[in-house]
Amino acid sequence: MARFARIPAPARIEQAKNFSAAADTVDRAGHGTHVASTIAGSGAASPAGTKYEGVAPGARLLVGKVLDDSGEGDDSAVIAGMQWAVAQGAKVVNMSLGATDTAGIDPVEQAVNDLSASSGALFVVAAGNEGPGEGTIGTPGSAAAALTVGAVDRQDALAPFSSRGPTADGSLKPDVTAPGVDIVAAKAAEGSMGDPAADGYVSMSGTSMATPHVAGAAAILAQEHPDWTGGQLKAALTASAKPTAATSAYTQGTGRVDVTRAIGQRLTSGPTSLSFGTQAYPHTDDQPVAKDVTYRNAGSEPLTLDLATEAYGNDGKPAAEGLFTVSPRQLTVPAGGEATATVTADTRVGTAEGSFGGALTATTADGATTARTSIGVVREVESYDLTVKHVDLKGKAAADGSTGIYGLDNRVWTDAADERDGEVTIRLPKGRYALEGVIPTGTTGYSVLLHPKFALTKDTTLVMDARKTKPVKITVPDGAAKPTGAMFFLHVNVNGRPYTSLYDAPSFGDMRVGQLGGPVPAAEASAMYHGIWTHKTVNYRLAWNRTGDLSGFTQNVKPAQLTKVNVVVGAPVKGKTTTIVAAPLMPGGFYNPFVTEGRLPLTGTDYVLPNGIKWFYQASQLGPLDEEGDPTWENTQVSAPTAYAAGRTYTQRFNIGVFGPSLPSGPLPTGDDRPGAVRTGDAFAAYLPLFSDGVGNQGTSDHTKATSSLYADGKKIFAVNDELNGGDSYPLPADKRTYKLAVDVSRSPAQSAVSTRTTATWTFTSAHVSGNTPKQLPLTVVRYTPALSTASTTKAGTTLTIPFTLQGAATKVTTLRKLAFTVSYDDGKTWKKTTAVNGNLLKLHSPTNPAPVSLRVTLTDAYGNTLTQTIYRAYRTTK
Repeated sequence: MARFARIPAPARIEQAKNFSAAADTVDRAGHGTHVASTIAGSGAASPAGTKYEGVAPGARLLVGKVLDDSGEGDDSAVIAGMQWAVAQGAKVVNMSLGATDTAGIDPVEQAVNDLSASSGALFVVAAGNEGPGEGTIGTPGSAAAALTVGAVDRQDALAPFSSRGPTADGSLKPDVTAPGVDIVAAKAAEGSMGDPAADGYVSMSGTSMATPHVAGAAAILAQEHPDWTGGQLKAALTASAKPTAATSAYTQGTGRVDVTRAIGQRLTSGPTSLSFGTQAYPHTDDQPVAKDVTYRNAGSEPLTLDLATEAYGNDGKPAAEGLFTVSPRQLTVPAGGEATATVTADTRVGTAEGSFGGALTATTADGATTARTSIGVVREVESYDLTVKHVDLKGKAAADGSTGIYGLDNRVWTDAADERDGEVTIRLPKGRYALEGVIPTGTTGYSVLLHPKFALTKDTTLVMDARKTKPVKITVPDGAAKPTGAMFFLHVNVNGRPYTSLYDAPSFGDMRVGQLGGPVPAAEASAMYHGIWTHKTVNYRLAWNRTGDLSGFTQNVKPAQLTKVNVVVGAPVKGKTTTIVAAPLMPGGFYNPFVTEGRLPLTGTDYVLPNGIKWFYQASQLGPLDEEGDPTWENTQVSAPTAYAAGRTYTQRFNIGVFGPSLPSGPLPTGDDRPGAVRTGDAFAAYLPLFSDGVGNQGTSDHTKATSSLYADGKKIFAVNDELNGGDSYPLPADKRTYKLAVDVSRSPAQSAVSTRTTATWTFTSAHVSGNTPKQLPLTVVRYTPALSTASTTKAGTTLTIPFTLQGAATKVTTLRKLAFTVSYDDGKTWKKTTAVNGNLLKLHSPTNPAPVSLRVTLTDAYGNTLTQTIYRAYRTTK
């Protein structure tokens, strides 16, 4: 069930109970509140001119929290919540949750089927958000008794993310669709999910949002027909759904739920869907399969029905003529009675392969009465059996072995394992696959067999034999340095299907790697070996990219092969600790780091190989321990990736002032967005880091107070008590306006004695931007790079040279209309003018008495855009 909490009154929550590992039923994410509001929200808090009301605002809610505050949970909690709901008399149970479906019936699927049968409740379940690929329906949406819901937009077009059938067992799902794109509903008081839509409301997308629409519709239907069982509710909702043309039932079921039609639906079918499963390749020996469908007429007059079938492939093309037939073509169902027809699927017809889904339609001559029953069959594409045998280092069957299978020509991604004898057979479409066989050795080690480009063209047996692997033997110059971690990455990119897998171990001594098949081109497969050896403050961080033969290897590293990297992390206040993250980058920027710890200030030495691999560094400052005994996070500085050259010594400096705003134009830290403010069409968004350190490492910091605002010609666009981190967007007027953007963020002196407050105000003009490409708005910041101590200090009574640069829209001082600096030695109480030297330096002579030094700059660029930037306590002077 979803996480429900704090729905605006007067939605009626009759009971609430927590089954999760969380402390209580409070929704700290926002997902459950949004779902519950979609079902039964009153809309009372809606802004003028709108009504964000739930589907069934009169429904009574039982709130079961079965996932924790991070959205995680286990089967037992979910099942307990389901059992509690039906025990309390729930007629409809909404389950906006799911997990990956596997072959067979798992415990939650079983619970859906059993509780549906025993209680008469209807379980309405999200299909999942793993589309648009086929076979992506999640569990428990894969349960036969569930009313499984996909998502459509406002035009009834299927959402790309909506999961498609068949299930892992080849069954036909979903059952119906409902609106699930940009759905506005209540925001949880303590929730963070969703895009702001109005005060107290957020917008979200997903089949989790579609599901409560159907649950609400089922509640209305149950009110109209209090004697109906869940099966009857499901039958009416599926029979009356509105289909999207030329769309497979494996995509939409019978169509988008239409509650108005469902209320008056008197003709239903049982079952509500006819799944003919999968007919194995080749199809020359296929036999027709027939299944009955029984119509029920709840009306007072007999109905004479014209029966017909229609079906489509996943591509929207019609199925071959004769794939589905129905007999008889006309059927009379007596008033209050039943009549049966037979549908036959004959996969011998046609040549197209894949899934074909559609509907059996029953229509009266005047068109006044219709009913839809979904139908589907999979005509298996050319496929073969792959038998994998796992063998350990002693030549014995490895029951604990497994092989990962990743399709390079299709979307197959699965594991093959059998705990009985290590031999497993799996049916796969013809094509190429990346295979990874893993055979554990001991408690921490394993052997990995790679076949990066295996071609399956016939029934094949493959032996994953650990004896074909090679050890990884690495020695470093310092014999006292001990291995503290080892990683092996495999990166494959064939046919535009990239993926990366990771294996880690305490040391390379626990890892063996072998390769089956011939060498694969470097552009299609590569491996990275990454290890760390540590002795006191010295780390050997070594990484190798290997192509062709990806197997284990031996390397005796000599001092002359290494490049030295000094790592310095400052301490703006005493008593802090740090974590340093360092990692080599895989193709595509993927990384997985080793983390080292220390006390601040920290000075250490890393040695790396100058082999063209780019390295990513990050240093975080940590403060006092929290209630759970973990250090509290205070700030993080992240460097841009660097490839170290031979014959040089490098220094990576972190956490030393002047901390301030940054708008870098060069390479960014891996995974980070480009800082700045952008306009896309008529939407504004900004990511403005205000505490990047003196050398330009991009910085984020905890803070005690933050305000951000934007005005257009004096009219407020937004004003929030938060920094601008790119997470929100705000609508703008289309015509040209003059804007004023202001940010003001403070942090505790106990966290940092410098840059305790940063403010910046920009003015600029902007108008509508055509297209969907974000346009950078003309912001500029000033960066200061003096040589300071690790405590971000300099000597009092001396002259400090402070180089400065411009970042952002204006990068050359010579293009500015105005540039003026002032300095304060009394925490901003008074300010004195100072003049730039040579257009790139400040020379500040500080008083003899130690004091903090604050810096302010104002500028106007060539186009009239302005900046006023102040950094309070930019650095300190000491005796």
